[in-house]
Amino acid sequence: MPSAVAFATHTTPLPLASGERIRYFNLIRRLAESGWDVSLFCLASGGPPASAEDRRELERLCTSVTIAPFGVGPLRRRAELTADVVLGRPFQSTFFYDPAAAASFRSWISRRPEATIVLGQLYMAPYLPEELYGRALLDAHNVESRRMASTAAALARRPRGIAARLQRGPVGRLERDVVSRVARTVAVSPPELAHFAAIAPGRVDLVPNGVDCETLQPRERLPREPTLLFLGSMDYSPNVDAVEHLVRDVLPAVRRRDARVTVIGSNPRPRVRAAAARSGVPVEVLGYVERPGPHWESSRIFVVPLRFGGGTRLKILEALARGVPVVSTSLGCEGLGLEHEHDVVVADGPHELAAWIDRLLEDDALCLRLAEEGRRTVERRFDWASLAELFEASLLRASNSSARGMSLAGATPIQREAGWS
Repeated sequence: MPSAVAFATHTTPLPLASGERIRYFNLIRRLAESGWDVSLFCLASGGPPASAEDRRELERLCTSVTIAPFGVGPLRRRAELTADVVLGRPFQSTFFYDPAAAASFRSWISRRPEATIVLGQLYMAPYLPEELYGRALLDAHNVESRRMASTAAALARRPRGIAARLQRGPVGRLERDVVSRVARTVAVSPPELAHFAAIAPGRVDLVPNGVDCETLQPRERLPREPTLLFLGSMDYSPNVDAVEHLVRDVLPAVRRRDARVTVIGSNPRPRVRAAAARSGVPVEVLGYVERPGPHWESSRIFVVPLRFGGGTRLKILEALARGVPVVSTSLGCEGLGLEHEHDVVVADGPHELAAWIDRLLEDDALCLRLAEEGRRTVERRFDWASLAELFEASLLRASNSSARGMSLAGATPIQREAGWS
């Protein structure tokens, strides 16, 4: 039976400005509609802030909403990251940690003794008192240790690559520690499930990312304009690198010189605008767009030239739901189980990416087939209506294991319920 659940997240679920927010909001909404008593503690940590209307919507769904101020500036954050690297301390232990917010969280959670706690990624682990791990579920959007490894490999000798290489050990240790102690962990893809299951056998469940197929409908026409769309948080390093890679390495090899690129995402870093300014193909950086629907309608292709990162990309699923053809690197669509030339186009290497971009700008039949098959795939496997039921089942397992003192020997992962085989 539904019970009480307390979400702890490092960002507000609304507005829907990033993949993590989309996941949080849809899980909260579906649980509330299923009769769960949902409460929310989140940090006001960058990105577009929740409006009064956003707050009212969250309060409609949740019995309690606490948005804790989080005012760590860029200078302090850089200093903490430097200290993390020097001291061999995982950066998640400081990146979103604030002592005042931690005190507020402890007071907030003490008033919810029956609630199962959902930790939104490793960032919120430092907030959780030791004695509460047994009633917590980690919603792991990434395997953070693998994300560090892919960052180190992609950026090699650049400062961020060196830092990522030095963080692999500390981040891996934190990840193993948290996953081994929480009641359950939720992974977003089969490879990530396997990774966590090796740490906590029988206590890991699969709940992929999804889309709201009822709200997001396929567009009615295929645009003729040669516009490429990139959409994602522009203060997230893998996305920043993807835009730079697109401008520096891919676009010069695109034959269609009338092509243009639209980049949408909150908090564009100066590197993103600098890349756009030096591009030989017009690149428009719009920042956060409250209603991106018209850009989805007018863009011929959605491009995902990611070279490192983790988890799975909700924006790919949104593109498929909207009937927009996707060109992605293997890593960009990793973990989604999508088929090349059936659901998406998968291309690695700048010349291969450019060649497929050129083809999709010309081949209407291929674009229409990808749109049709992609939509069919998300309806079958990635609709939040069914995925939220999997999350609910994992919550109930976490609640039951907490009630019986973490005696978890008979628990089984639920990947088969998600349609993965």
